Amino acid sequence: MRHSGSYTVEGTPRPKGSRVSGFTKTGRPYSRESNPRASEWLKSARAHLSEQHAGEPLRPPYVIELTFYFDPPKERSWPRSGDVDKYARNALDALTQAGIIEDDRHCIELSAIKRYGQARTEITVHETGT
Repeated sequence: MRHSGSYTVEGTPRPKGSRVSGFTKTGRPYSRESNPRASEWLKSARAHLSEQHAGEPLRPPYVIELTFYFDPPKERSWPRSGDVDKYARNALDALTQAGIIEDDRHCIELSAIKRYGQARTEITVHETGT
């Protein structure tokens, strides 16, 4: 039997940035997320998704549809800053950490769209059974 799940994460989506590496004052190497808001969104998204999904992860492989909504700007400006693939990376990490999917490497088809509307992320995951 094939299953699907639809989920909504309220709030402004945040892209997952690249890693920034450097050295501390004492010379120790470090690596951190370049976008500090990305981890805040990931934590919030994980909580929203966990509340909406009970039970075992869906079985791979997956087809995943992501729609990122942003509050309309006061002035018309498009495209919204942030690459759609970086928003998708953060959403896929949230799905994995919330236990909805086993791992995003099992995603065989991905659709990611940015739109204006009430700030939120809508996610649909389909088991393909292939």
